[in-house]
Amino acid sequence: SLAMSRRLLLLVSTLYACGAAEQSVEDLLAGMKGMPGMENIKMFSADDLKNMDPNKMGDMFGGGGGRGSKRSKKTRSQNRRKLVEFYEKYGLDDKVAGADAALDKWKGREEKMFEALNKKYKDVIDKYWEKHWAEVDAEREAKASQEEAMKEAEDAVKAEEDALNNAFGKT
Repeated sequence: SLAMSRRLLLLVSTLYACGAAEQSVEDLLAGMKGMPGMENIKMFSADDLKNMDPNKMGDMFGGGGGRGSKRSKKTRSQNRRKLVEFYEKYGLDDKVAGADAALDKWKGREEKMFEALNKKYKDVIDKYWEKHWAEVDAEREAKASQEEAMKEAEDAVKAEEDALNNAFGKT
């Protein structure tokens, strides 16, 4: 199966990349021969991996997936959803009504459209993330001061208990 082939390729590539001895890779591959589900899988050696282009590995062992491969094309509804989420996330609600027109204009070049939107609204996006991280930092500081106040209250209670124990003796 395709999934099994990819898992096998990933396992062998990982072992090889981690510097595992070539012999142990050979032993691993030899041990997989005859396993259920491995009947129609092409076995290869560590030497085969040595000289192989990573971009072509996906084509050879399962039909694509290398770094140079094209991304799968998204449907119009997926792109529309992504565009509307972009507008809403960054407070560009007035642009939502024009989402369909934008998709028509950029048909077939949707990824370029998102790149252009990120470039065009860079200032808005930066403000959003600055505000977001300021809120995260404020929450962390509030939590830290709350924890500090709790610690001080616990220390005060313990000090009071110690003072009472010293004054009246421990019971």
